[in-house]
Amino acid sequence: MPETTTFRGDDNPALVAAALACRVCLSGEVEWALEVDEFDGQVHCHCLDCGHRRVVSLTSDQTLRLSLHREAPLEVA
Repeated sequence: MPETTTFRGDDNPALVAAALACRVCLSGEVEWALEVDEFDGQVHCHCLDCGHRRVVSLTSDQTLRLSLHREAPLEVA
């Protein structure tokens, strides 16, 4: 069963980053790569602390939100 995430397209960047945090060690140090298809997408996450990898299915709103952050990281204050 594919993993999903909980952030909305208009959520604060801190909530988006938290939704992509590692599920194993809870680290926020995660590299991610967006994969987009015709209607929605998925994000490939890699934890820089423990090495855990996962693929998360995204809605179209979530895909759009992450596509805005491909070049600039999510700024969490």
